[in-house]
Amino acid sequence: MNRRRFISALVAAAPSFGFAKQAKNDSTAATSYAGMEDSASWRNEAKQRIEVLRKGRFNVKVTDAAGMPLTNLPVTAKLYRHDFGFGAAPRLRRLYGSPYPQEIRQRHLEYCDLLFHKLTPENAFKWKHHDNNSQYIKPFMSWCAERSIPVRGHCLMWPGFKRAAAEHAKYSGSEVQLRKLLNDHIHKMVSQYGDPLTEWDVLNEPFSSHDYMDILGPEVAVDWFQQVQQIRPEVKRYINDYGILTKNSVRHRRFYFNYIAGLLKQGAAIQGIGFQAHIPKGFAPTAPQELLFIMNDFATLNTELQVTEFDFETPNLEFQARYTEDFMTAVFSHPQMTGLLTWTPFEYAKNRVPKPDAALVDRDLRLKPNGQVWHDLVNKRWSTEVELLTDSRGEINFTGYKGLYHLQLSAANNATFAVPLKSDNVNAQINLT
Repeated sequence: MNRRRFISALVAAAPSFGFAKQAKNDSTAATSYAGMEDSASWRNEAKQRIEVLRKGRFNVKVTDAAGMPLTNLPVTAKLYRHDFGFGAAPRLRRLYGSPYPQEIRQRHLEYCDLLFHKLTPENAFKWKHHDNNSQYIKPFMSWCAERSIPVRGHCLMWPGFKRAAAEHAKYSGSEVQLRKLLNDHIHKMVSQYGDPLTEWDVLNEPFSSHDYMDILGPEVAVDWFQQVQQIRPEVKRYINDYGILTKNSVRHRRFYFNYIAGLLKQGAAIQGIGFQAHIPKGFAPTAPQELLFIMNDFATLNTELQVTEFDFETPNLEFQARYTEDFMTAVFSHPQMTGLLTWTPFEYAKNRVPKPDAALVDRDLRLKPNGQVWHDLVNKRWSTEVELLTDSRGEINFTGYKGLYHLQLSAANNATFAVPLKSDNVNAQINLT
């Protein structure tokens, strides 16, 4: 089935639910959007949801070696890693490649540690680029594990021949050989990478890339998800596509919704829906109310949702920062959203990234206004740090943002204990031995 017929058939099957209107291509570079004003009702409602959804009530008990509670003990509890995946896609070569000065590579790593609570190597896991990046993946994974930073795998199947090595095109005439090639690749990648990798984009951009499905049949995508489930059932399985939340197209959105619904109906083990969210130059940003409308539509498919590749390309730094704050607020407020990753964290150097205007950190390694917004939201406004004394039961109780906490105890020479506090009500215990 050719691309036009493949897409048209799925769009025609769209159910009669509401889709917001398509955002217009604004070649004059928009400087406003609906809901931008400080008094906008959506923003207050989103902030209220964040307070309810993203915080928990936590109880931690501290005991001595004999199991007796330690009372009146000073404890500092600080959120170390958000449970919500505020993340980025750095280039591993810029972090570990020897052509770049050690001092500059270290600064990039320090920003990754400071700003992001989930990471995915920009291209390193992609089939076409994996071999050229394999030398960097092991140190990257070790670095993330040491800092309790989960890693996304992007991506297993980008199902077009131009997205893989050139020699793979020779398999286009043999269903048996092509199927084996794809299955071997899935098994190799999923088996090879364990912790701290927590999720895979199993299928990427089926709207525009579907050569493999055209040859092997549309049901082959179901099999890909099942294979990942069988090899590593603990790893979340995502589908990912563009043009849904930003640069959005009703036609593309209907395709994506119906395609996912069809895969789920066939038994595909899909656990999450990924939304690329690139805003290129010349495109107006999607209003926050519309973002929430679209997220609510896809939430009816009963999976996790995640923004996997956000960036906003504009030279208007003030407008960029303002929209970044509203975009992050809207996404963080949605109950089924589990993460938000920027695809362009660094400008790196002049002419060394396709869209330098989109970066959070400029080529001189300074936070841009949008990067400052990101830092202030993730590490200040939406973070928790409290100093408490244990009560008569040896317990501290507090409300905070969900995530992995570092608890510093004066009774243990200010030793730090990592304690996951990721649910609405959590009871944890620290034993000093």
